Amino acid sequence: MNVSDKTMPRVLRVVGALGVVLAAAACGDKGSAQNDAPAKPAASSSAPAPSKPAAQSTAAPADGPAIATLGAVSVPRSEIENLLRTLPAAQREQLKADRSELDRVIRARLAERALVAEANAQGWTEREEIRLAVQAAQEQVVMRAYLDSVSQPADDYPSEAELQAAYDQNKDRFTQPASYRVSQIYLAAPYGDADAVAAARKQAADLVKRANAPKADFAALAKEFSQDANSAARGGDNGFVPLPQLVPELRGVVQGLKKGQVSAPVQMPGGIHILKLVDVRDARTPPLVEVQVQLRNALRAQRQEQAARAYLEGLVNAGTVSIDGKAVNEAFEAVK
Repeated sequence: MNVSDKTMPRVLRVVGALGVVLAAAACGDKGSAQNDAPAKPAASSSAPAPSKPAAQSTAAPADGPAIATLGAVSVPRSEIENLLRTLPAAQREQLKADRSELDRVIRARLAERALVAEANAQGWTEREEIRLAVQAAQEQVVMRAYLDSVSQPADDYPSEAELQAAYDQNKDRFTQPASYRVSQIYLAAPYGDADAVAAARKQAADLVKRANAPKADFAALAKEFSQDANSAARGGDNGFVPLPQLVPELRGVVQGLKKGQVSAPVQMPGGIHILKLVDVRDARTPPLVEVQVQLRNALRAQRQEQAARAYLEGLVNAGTVSIDGKAVNEAFEAVK
């Protein structure tokens, strides 16, 4: 019965892909995300040698003062400010104390801008495939932004009555199932190792006896004897787990325990489990006040999706659509 740690990710994990966020933050909602490190050019004897950054800066003067420069290219301070605003205060403080990860992202962004400047200087923006890709991307951005603007639900949607009705109709979806706080002692004993199984069974019987003794400390026993390193460090505690998340072989055992009771040894293919039911949380349906923000966002998203679909259908149905079957067949022939 494995339970993953629920610790907060370290800052390095949070900012590991900040190159993408940086690219988007530079242009607000209208920006396009880029990778946090440029791809290396393929080795080729005919490939042009990397040139120095182009004379012109890729940062617009309106972006304000630069926070980093590489030759003539730069990353504006406003871009980093926008990035930092997306992070929780605690993570900003950690980055402020140890800027190595942020420095790495800034360097990667400089490399990206230098790469773009080099490609521009060598006329890549004039290539047909680049022009078509840029045009397609621009059309997608314009289309999505415009469609969002014409399909936005009214500010007062949903009303209190609509929220209540949606809550009543979907109450089952908000119900939180009963969960069980289970501690365990695990003894490794694979089925194929008869000696290990025999020794583990003997040890498990002794541990169950000790765990059921007056004033027994199950957590101390788990820390000393359990061979599941993750839960042993927590005194065997696996936290609250809904029954369906337990492995099938242990569900019936847990359901049959009373609060505070220790199970008999449970043999499984990998080893033996000794379980203690520490606590139980009954199934619960949270009141509307606890889920109204989540429910409101879901209703607005659903309404906007419906409005967007209707708007697109209206555009098509407003005129006469003619599809040239012969041209379609010729298209298939052209790509054989």
